[in-house]
Amino acid sequence: MRSAGTDTQLLILTANDYTVLGSEDFGSPGLQAIEIIGPYVEVQALGPLITVHDSTIEPHHGIGHHPHRYNERIFYITAGELDHDDALNGIRGHMATGDIGLFTEGRRGMLHSEWNNGDSEMRAFMIVYATEPIPDDVGFLVFPDANAPRYDEGAGVRTKEMAGPRSSLRLHGDIRLFTDSRVDGGASLELRLHDHEGGLLSVQEGSLCSNGVQLPTGTSVLAPPSAGDRVHRFEAESYARVLRIVHGPGFGLRLRSPEAL
Repeated sequence: MRSAGTDTQLLILTANDYTVLGSEDFGSPGLQAIEIIGPYVEVQALGPLITVHDSTIEPHHGIGHHPHRYNERIFYITAGELDHDDALNGIRGHMATGDIGLFTEGRRGMLHSEWNNGDSEMRAFMIVYATEPIPDDVGFLVFPDANAPRYDEGAGVRTKEMAGPRSSLRLHGDIRLFTDSRVDGGASLELRLHDHEGGLLSVQEGSLCSNGVQLPTGTSVLAPPSAGDRVHRFEAESYARVLRIVHGPGFGLRLRSPEAL
């Protein structure tokens, strides 16, 4: 984990900072989760985010029923499809490529399984965040790809907004923006943060550059919550696809060992 050149407000995470969880960890074959934030890596929390995974499930594999309570989680299906089954609450649903699956665990909790019944690999960017107050009810909602607003954010930047002021998707946690942007070569993408906001960028395809630091595919950029408004700019030398999250103060930046910085 290091800073983005002269911008000490940004922390860069690469493969060396992640933990890869596999079949032995999940107790089921065909699953892999690259943990970016969570209990098995150095960054334990960022704002309200307590887990961030880039996950894959092989065709006709999945994870069996297991419990969760109190938090909310988003599955953003970037490839393939996934079927949800909450045995405790009798809730089922299907997520296709580009859809958001919103899991509200509530006080009652859920006992869910996720299964890839398709013939191609499923890939999902998954975030788990604290809810305050904790909802009483459990919920599962599919927010279809077609319902997410698309707009030209700037020259050469085309953005899909899953959560935020333009989107009709309503969350129970302090996630203020969640976008998927395609950035043309030569264009720049901004991470705009207001007072005590934080953010995360995930480079899904291509590469970005920040203050002379290259950020290739698989890089995560963290902006811990802090006082004052900030604008961080990232340049794309060639095409890039970037996921971006803006969130409230939450837990701040919580590390397993403070000397990591």
